[in-house]
Amino acid sequence: MAGKKYGVIHLSMRAGELDTDHCSEEQREILTFGCVIYIYYGRRSFYVGQTDQFLMRHSKHMAEAKTDYRQFEKVVILFGQYVNGNSQNDLEALLITYLTADQESLPRKEKRVRRNRTKGNQFVDYPNREEVLARVLTPFWEQELYQAGLVRQRSLDGLRNSILFKYSPFTELSEEQSELIREIEEGTRSFLIEGTAGTGKTVVLTNLAARLCEHHDWNVGVVVKSNWVKTARSIFRAYGLGKNITVGTAYQLIRQKKRFHILVVDEAHRLRWNSPKQNHVTTGIFDPNDPRKNELFLLGELTDRLVLLYDAIQAIRPSDIPYRDFQDYVQEKHMERRMLTKQFRVRVQDKGATYTADDYINGICSFLQIKERTFDPCVFQNPSENAYFGVVDSIHELFDYVDERRQYHPKAQCRVLAGYARPWGSHYQPGHKHYAEFDWAEDEEHRWKWNHTHENWIALPGSEDEVGSIHAIQGVDLDYVGVVIAKDLTCQGGKVTAVKENYFDTNGTPPKESFSLSELSAYVRQIYYVLLTRGISGIRVYFEDPALKEHFMEVVGRT
Repeated sequence: MAGKKYGVIHLSMRAGELDTDHCSEEQREILTFGCVIYIYYGRRSFYVGQTDQFLMRHSKHMAEAKTDYRQFEKVVILFGQYVNGNSQNDLEALLITYLTADQESLPRKEKRVRRNRTKGNQFVDYPNREEVLARVLTPFWEQELYQAGLVRQRSLDGLRNSILFKYSPFTELSEEQSELIREIEEGTRSFLIEGTAGTGKTVVLTNLAARLCEHHDWNVGVVVKSNWVKTARSIFRAYGLGKNITVGTAYQLIRQKKRFHILVVDEAHRLRWNSPKQNHVTTGIFDPNDPRKNELFLLGELTDRLVLLYDAIQAIRPSDIPYRDFQDYVQEKHMERRMLTKQFRVRVQDKGATYTADDYINGICSFLQIKERTFDPCVFQNPSENAYFGVVDSIHELFDYVDERRQYHPKAQCRVLAGYARPWGSHYQPGHKHYAEFDWAEDEEHRWKWNHTHENWIALPGSEDEVGSIHAIQGVDLDYVGVVIAKDLTCQGGKVTAVKENYFDTNGTPPKESFSLSELSAYVRQIYYVLLTRGISGIRVYFEDPALKEHFMEVVGRT
């Protein structure tokens, strides 16, 4: 093939013996002394490795007891000018990730199971990486592996949008993330890791948990919100890491009373205290005579080391542990504090633009009056239909936007989200006094239901035609998003304020005896901060409240 930047050797295996009879002298030289990536595979499993002495490495594999390499029937070997010590770690990790994600959608009886027991060597950036990915990895996948029948999806584009790829414990880490994981792994203290939306906190969680259970054989607890439990379990299971990792909500792990070497807590700002506005199911874990014993305290009783991933401005309910109480616990336990600063989720890639994702995040915080930050308002002013940000005039236009994006990007996660400004009537059975067939309606033609469940919502059939609430998408990445900024938020006298009458999250409203509009306003503003920071590649917004829209236009300099 003209312009090919790599070489490939395909070998058959029988009972662990390689058939190299057809190999040329140059190929035998590569097999003996060349830098290569190799993939063993059979009908039910695969294994990815790297070496600079394949034949010797193969002999060692055959002597191993933990993995029966004689089960494999073939091996494909990648070599060439770009396959060397700089790129091998990267290619090995990416192939493990892509192969795992490719297999996940298949029926169980058709899946090939990953047999790697570790995640390989740590990634270090190297020159010409983009060229290696474009001219080696992509054609190797789409031509060699696809034609060999090893993979089902020919294009890598769709796989990059999968949950298993985005949160893979084999993913490329920034220097900031790598250093943080190394410090936690090598240390003995507990950590509070703070970062705003999209700074890669969940990626740190999956990579940290994987390294701890692989390299130390530790018993690792992973705490996530209920809408992410199934997803987290599937990620660790798919990469063969489920044995020493226990995933659950804080409530589930507290009830189990199991001891852990370390507990890693995602969305730690959503840990709960014994609030009057508490879900009745969770009250059984609390001591009514000791208000200190919130979920953070009780998790700390299960381990000598906590790692908390935290963003104070994503607390959205009165039952979330108050900021002061949270900080008091961190100080009392002498936790190490670290910050994640690099933005990964939002990818503002408007043609010719000089503004960045940070400008978008800072602009949202300024508009919502969460934090006053400097930003380039041009990120909100680009009139192009392909711009990252845009404002529309109706809810159905939001659905039109995400539906159109889905046609161009079939594997993308595209959803419409909204503030909790409608009752959840569709949740009840017909005949119930609060039942409603639809929760959101513009006219007879345009009507929608809330998300029918919080748990694993975006993975479920039909969710594209529903409106997602904060409880279905907190902690989740989406590719394209439409957001209804509803009438639960307005602007009065220059202040962005909640409208209690238009806010319908029963457990999200401060108790009557201590109700504070300023407290409710903080929760609702922070809900919209979360909704408006879900979109990776694009977002469209519809304002129901004219005063709030006018305020937004003033803040971002739009007419």
